[in-house]
Amino acid sequence: MPFSFEISKPRDIKSALISTKQKIMSGGGMFSGDEHSGKFSGKGVNGLYEVGNSSVKITILKKPAMYPVSSVKSAIEDYFRE
Repeated sequence: MPFSFEISKPRDIKSALISTKQKIMSGGGMFSGDEHSGKFSGKGVNGLYEVGNSSVKITILKKPAMYPVSSVKSAIEDYFRE
């Protein structure tokens, strides 16, 4: 079941997204997008992101049943940190 949450927008969104992309892809995942929106996947998790004025909205479209929502949210927050 899809779910969404927001994280604070990093000051330098371009650098944060480059770092996020590197982290996800180094773990065998996929990442595509720009400083406005994009999508990502890895370890059975598929999601989208949309950058707003002060936050980044993350929508998780699919996750393995064995991963609690809180664990997925925490992992994604770590990926998007500067």
